[in-house]
Amino acid sequence: MNNDVIKDMGILSKIGLALETTWSISEFVRFKKFLLRENPDVVHFHNFFPLISPSAYYACHSLNIPVVQTLHNYRLLCPAATFLRKNEICEKCLNGSILNSVKNGCYRDSVIQTLPVAAMIKFNNFIRTWNRKVDRYITLTEFAKKKFIEGGIPESKIVVKPNFIAQKEKMSKINEKENYILFVGRISKEKGVDILLSAWEKIFDKQGNKLLIVGDGPEKKLLEEQYNQHKDIEFLGKLNEDQVLTFMKKAKYLVVPSIWYEGFPMTIIEAFSVGTPVIASNIGSLQEVVVHGKNGFHFNYGDSNALKECLEMALKFNDYQDLIQNTFNIYPENKIWQKTTPT
Repeated sequence: MNNDVIKDMGILSKIGLALETTWSISEFVRFKKFLLRENPDVVHFHNFFPLISPSAYYACHSLNIPVVQTLHNYRLLCPAATFLRKNEICEKCLNGSILNSVKNGCYRDSVIQTLPVAAMIKFNNFIRTWNRKVDRYITLTEFAKKKFIEGGIPESKIVVKPNFIAQKEKMSKINEKENYILFVGRISKEKGVDILLSAWEKIFDKQGNKLLIVGDGPEKKLLEEQYNQHKDIEFLGKLNEDQVLTFMKKAKYLVVPSIWYEGFPMTIIEAFSVGTPVIASNIGSLQEVVVHGKNGFHFNYGDSNALKECLEMALKFNDYQDLIQNTFNIYPENKIWQKTTPT
């Protein structure tokens, strides 16, 4: 299933989808037939929303097939899946009624579109889908685990397994760094790219460094037009995995200025794997993944002045060589970040 098919749906099909998002009878039947044909030992879900619906759990349960669900975002607790509203952290649905999301139109800024998502969360909470039909949840960080426990998921059902990468090459030495810092990701509000650009613009002495922005998204065109006169800022667009890793190896820092509770950005693991320190917001799991002064630095999230000061400090950091050596050394110690091949 691919959510891209929604774009081609007519209005009646979209209305039907909205109704089936809560619990799809047709998907239950379709998925059960699939399970009977394939006879899996376990089913591992990454996303059931909105096309498959939680009814797929029930199809598995009816055949006594264990269910594992990796939680990449906070959809089970928050219709927006981000705990973010109007670019501010919002936990009203976690600590109060899910109706807050409907009132505020949290899903795609629409009350109408939020209603079926909120109904899906509320109904499946009521019939205890999350607690009874999933055998094990995987969160990417301890921070996320705590949030889901707050939301009512039993702690005994949750394990932490961070994202990981398969290293294509074993690095024997640290790459020579060049005069640039790097952002890689979706160029959108929650990623804080506007905050990074504002902070970079305020730095008087950039030590001859450039800021490279890799990625695409809804904010790209606006920000590119706003900063197109700055010779020390380059928008490189979307690049493939190998191109990104090439830039990552030689960057002085990767910057992750997000203003929401990130899961576990793959870009951070990629940076660590090539010995590149990370400058990240002091919010959510980013505080856990990036250890201040060990493999990068934190700054007060959403504050361009705080990021400016952090960047100035980082660019002039006297023990920079020790910092990248430490980042390089720490990565292989964390085996959970690396995909391993059984022998």
